Amino acid sequence: MKYFGTDGIRGIYGEGMTEDLAYRAGRALAIAIGGRAFVGRDTRSSGPAVENALAAGIAAGGADVCTAGVLTTPAVSRLTAARGYSFGVAVSASHNPPEYNGLKVFTSDGRKLSAGLESAVEYYMDNVSYAVLPRGARTEWRGGEDEYVGYVLDEVRSLASSAGRTSDLQGMRIMLDGGGGAGTRAAERVLVSLGAEVRTLCGECRGECINVRCGALHPEAMCEAAKVCDLGMALDGDADRLVLCDGRRLAGDEVLYNLARYPVGDTVVGTVLTNSALERRLRDGGRRLLRTDVGDRNISDVMRSLGAGLGGEPSGHFIIGGATGDGILSAAAAAVLKATEGLYTLALDRQVTADIPLSDGGVPDRSRTADAEREAGRLAERVVIRPSGTEPVLRVMAEGGDAEGAVRVVREMLSR
Repeated sequence: MKYFGTDGIRGIYGEGMTEDLAYRAGRALAIAIGGRAFVGRDTRSSGPAVENALAAGIAAGGADVCTAGVLTTPAVSRLTAARGYSFGVAVSASHNPPEYNGLKVFTSDGRKLSAGLESAVEYYMDNVSYAVLPRGARTEWRGGEDEYVGYVLDEVRSLASSAGRTSDLQGMRIMLDGGGGAGTRAAERVLVSLGAEVRTLCGECRGECINVRCGALHPEAMCEAAKVCDLGMALDGDADRLVLCDGRRLAGDEVLYNLARYPVGDTVVGTVLTNSALERRLRDGGRRLLRTDVGDRNISDVMRSLGAGLGGEPSGHFIIGGATGDGILSAAAAAVLKATEGLYTLALDRQVTADIPLSDGGVPDRSRTADAEREAGRLAERVVIRPSGTEPVLRVMAEGGDAEGAVRVVREMLSR
C-alpha cells in the first residue's frame, strides 16, 4: 500500500500526514464508499486542522459528514455502526508521539477497512474523478462521549451479570493514566459510575504531550502511583490500548487471560506473538487459542468469522464482542474481576524479541526467512519472523528454550 499501513494512514504532521493528504483521503473515501460519514479525533494539536481538511474532502466527494470533536477511536467505531453511518474516521496517530497524526477508517459495521477497500481508496486519492459531484453537507454533534459512556456501562454490567458477578466497584481505588489523550474523561466517567474512586495521572496533559512519558506506552509512572491504589490502568492516546498494574505490570496476555474468565465462548483469538502459556491454560479449561497475524483488524475479522467473543494481542488491544480494540471497556471489565475475585497471573514462557534493520529497504525472500526460522527453531520452541508494517525492519520473536541463541541465529542469517 502507498498510504495505508497496518492501521490506517499515519505520519508526522506536515510531512507524512498533511492537510492535503487528509483532504484527498476524505474525498476518496466519499467517492469509494459514499453516504454519510462520522468523524472524531484525539487531543493532538494538529487534530482540528486535519479534521477540517478531512471533512472538507468528504463533503467535496459528495458525502455528508458529521464531526463529533474529541472522541476515542473505539467510540468512533461504535457510533459509526450504532448511528447508521456509511463510514467513520478517527483522526488519530494512536500510540505515536504528538508530532504524528493519522486516519483510522471504519466501515458501516464499525470494523477497519479491508485491504481491498483500502486499495480502492488509494486509487481515488491519486486518480481524482473530475465529474461534478453534489457537495455534501457538514454538521457538528457533541453527544458522542455521553452515548459511548452509556454503551460501555451497559456492556460491563451485562458482562458482570453473565458471569454471576456484581459490577459495583464501591470502595475500589483506581489510578488512571489517560496518556494525555481522548479517553481520560470517558474512562473516569465509566469507573466513577460503577462506584470506584478514581485518581488521575497526567490529567492536565493534553495534545501537546500525548503519549509522552505517560499512558500505555510509558506506564512506569502509573505503576508507581498505583501502589497506593487497588488497581492501576493506562490508556494510549486514542484509548484502544490498555495496560494494567496490579501490584506489578500485567503482561498483555495475562490481561487477555483474565478477560477470558467471562463467558465469551470456546475460542479466544490471539496472534502469532501470543504467549504459549496462555494457549496451554485455555486448553486446560477446555477452550482453544486461535492465532492470526498481528493487528486488531486481523483479530476482529477472525472473531466475526467464528462468532468468537474475545480476542487480543500482547500490545494491549483487547476486543470484547465488538469490532475493534477498546481500552476503556477492557479496563472496566478487568476492574470488575479485580473487585469480585482478584486478577489471575500467568507463568509466561520467556520471549526474546529483536528488530533487524533492512539496510536496502527490501524484505529477504521467503526461502531465506524460512531457512532462518528452521535453524532458529532448533534452539527455541517457537520462532516468528515478520516484516514491520511501519518501519524498515524485520521483527523477530523467539519463545522458550534458548531464545537468545535463536534470535542470534536469525540476526546472523538475515543481516548478511
